[in-house]
Amino acid sequence: MKNLLLFFILPLCQISFAQTNLVKNAGFETELNNWRGDVATISPYDKKSGKNSCFINQFVGAEWKGIDQIMALPKNTAAVELSGWVKTEAVEKGKNEWNTGKFDIEFLNSGEKGIENQSIASVLGTTPWTFYKKTISVPAGASKLRIMLALGQTNGSIFFDDIKAVAISLEQLNKIHEEENAKTTAALISTNSESKPAILSNGDFENEMASWRGNASVSKTIFKEGKAALALNSTSFDWTGIDQIADVPENATSITLSAWLKSDNIKPGKDPWNNGLFNVEFTKNGTEKTGDDQNIAFVTATTDWTFYTKTLPLPAGTKKYRIMLALGFASGTLYADDIVVSFK
Repeated sequence: MKNLLLFFILPLCQISFAQTNLVKNAGFETELNNWRGDVATISPYDKKSGKNSCFINQFVGAEWKGIDQIMALPKNTAAVELSGWVKTEAVEKGKNEWNTGKFDIEFLNSGEKGIENQSIASVLGTTPWTFYKKTISVPAGASKLRIMLALGQTNGSIFFDDIKAVAISLEQLNKIHEEENAKTTAALISTNSESKPAILSNGDFENEMASWRGNASVSKTIFKEGKAALALNSTSFDWTGIDQIADVPENATSITLSAWLKSDNIKPGKDPWNNGLFNVEFTKNGTEKTGDDQNIAFVTATTDWTFYTKTLPLPAGTKKYRIMLALGFASGTLYADDIVVSFK
């Protein structure tokens, strides 16, 4: 279903498949058992649930401090749903985009060589316990998953609890998408006569580049659905991107963003975030920021169409948001289709 950019909630948790958590000691109830690294501390006082949480502290030095866990992916896993609760206290902004409090994952081959990295949460400042969730397709050749919880060369304190990784089969992933389309269609039928504020439009690029700012082209040969998709291309390591600003509904407290992305020979620049980007910015009026920009997906190398989704709390005072798709000082081609935004 194309161009259904309405205020619905992606029903990723409503599909009746087994919710077996691949993460061992996910709530740190047995302290740091099954986690590698000796830089974390267990807190029995500040936790989201159960009797413990894990936290990482650093006041000076801005070094990388983290713990990780590697797990095998079940056979025929098409995607993994990652989620967890994160809280921060005075996490500083470093010189690089990735110098934040981090909940990251890395897909590995059978020899535990890295294939692809993704960010589930990248957090700065002081934030309350916040739930983050992202569904990521498994890249070719991956048989293991590594979860990383860290301060990424920055100072501050970050807490983690209830970390979860659930394997999803191709059949289950297709069912999720069918459920999303059904929900969206019902929402369109019931609300198409109501007046709406300015919402994200032309997220499927069927109307070429209408509503989007920036220089980019549309592909009529490579697309996920419909007849077109965005095609961002750069042969130099410059910033190449497009954006669109839209309103946040009154009384909304969270935003869910999703898109299908595909990459062709994206070569990153000198910094880790110099690759294909799908980001969101929060503001009071289109210019005055209410919080830090948030990344929905980093894409690099050559990948097939992959579905990305992320739910984020809206910073206080947010009236507008800006969607950004870019090659961030990277070369290659980034394709995007079916960008959907919903609120709760």
